[in-house]
Amino acid sequence: MVTDTMGVRIYFKQSKVELLPDLHQNAERLDSFITELNKIQSDPRYHFRSVNIMGGASPEGTIRFNNWLSRQRADRITEYIHEHAAHPLNEDQITYEYPGVDWEGLKRYVMDDPDVPDREQVLYIIDHPGDGDDRVARLKKLNWSIPWLYLYKKYYPPLRASQVQIIFDRVFRLDSIKKEIRRFNIATPVNLPKLHLKPRPMLPFYAALKTNMLYDAALIPNVGIDVYMGNNWSVTVNWEYAWWKSDAVHWYWRVYGGDIEMRKWFGKKALEKPLTGHHIGPYFQLVTYDFELGHTGYQGRRWTKAAGVAYGYSLPIKNRLNLDFTLGLGYHWGEFYEYKPIDTHYVWQKTHRRKAITPTKIEVSLVWLIGHLNSNDPEERRYGE
Repeated sequence: MVTDTMGVRIYFKQSKVELLPDLHQNAERLDSFITELNKIQSDPRYHFRSVNIMGGASPEGTIRFNNWLSRQRADRITEYIHEHAAHPLNEDQITYEYPGVDWEGLKRYVMDDPDVPDREQVLYIIDHPGDGDDRVARLKKLNWSIPWLYLYKKYYPPLRASQVQIIFDRVFRLDSIKKEIRRFNIATPVNLPKLHLKPRPMLPFYAALKTNMLYDAALIPNVGIDVYMGNNWSVTVNWEYAWWKSDAVHWYWRVYGGDIEMRKWFGKKALEKPLTGHHIGPYFQLVTYDFELGHTGYQGRRWTKAAGVAYGYSLPIKNRLNLDFTLGLGYHWGEFYEYKPIDTHYVWQKTHRRKAITPTKIEVSLVWLIGHLNSNDPEERRYGE
């Protein structure tokens, strides 16, 4: 007798444990497995030993969650086998393995793919779990998350799977063995397979266009851009410009200026995808203005400046839309003139010089996510656009 195995892989959606027949031909795979199991159990040429189920997961969540995911997926497959096998299986005929994250499977993919960005560093991280097994976090921080996103898109979907194997013996009978001589003609041409060159993957790009809806409501058109720089850092530049006036009724509503801000993203959502979740960082503002609504007017003819620290949270609301809430506290300094409109003249009243620590930045911004893989939909990030 010779011990042999036969197995299939059953695939699952991200963070899910339900058996989905339409996912990656799961129905055909399960049918094939049950057919082979029934044949091996009933055919005298085979001696059935056991079924081994190894629940797997991709390296995305916490260790505890991935271990739970591994067990639950194995349990769903066990239930399916019990329901569809022609011959009942005893408890001792089914064995289990719960590796949690399939790091070995990921390592095989990386070793077989020379196009993996920072391949040697990725392999080093896979082979060295570190304290508390922080491999997931280290992969996400490596080189602006480019290797992580390459692996996420290309290799994490096939790692969201469980391996099911039938372990059996082949029973050979002497009267059934037939010898066969195969001839080899050296003149026979050899058909070599065509070489298919894989295109290099498009690198991910993360940016966002936004408008502060509070300014929009105040009739101050504005636009901002946020560009992800890597390692959970981004740079934001905002600009506003309003130039409304009516000399006939002494109505002035004029302002222009902008700010630049460095943002450090943190928290669970920030680890899942750039430009999402909590952020904090320094900012610097410049603005000039002239406000007068028929009575006293205030004019900041020279630049008024502010510098401080802003905290905010960017909340996903659609695949490529976020709502960003930001509040900044900073040091504000500059001078402005107080004046009154009298007939056709504007008469200076006072010059004010202001220096204070105060809130100088408030945003409720509608954010449009742009760039390759810059989507709140995990399926879109997985397969690209």
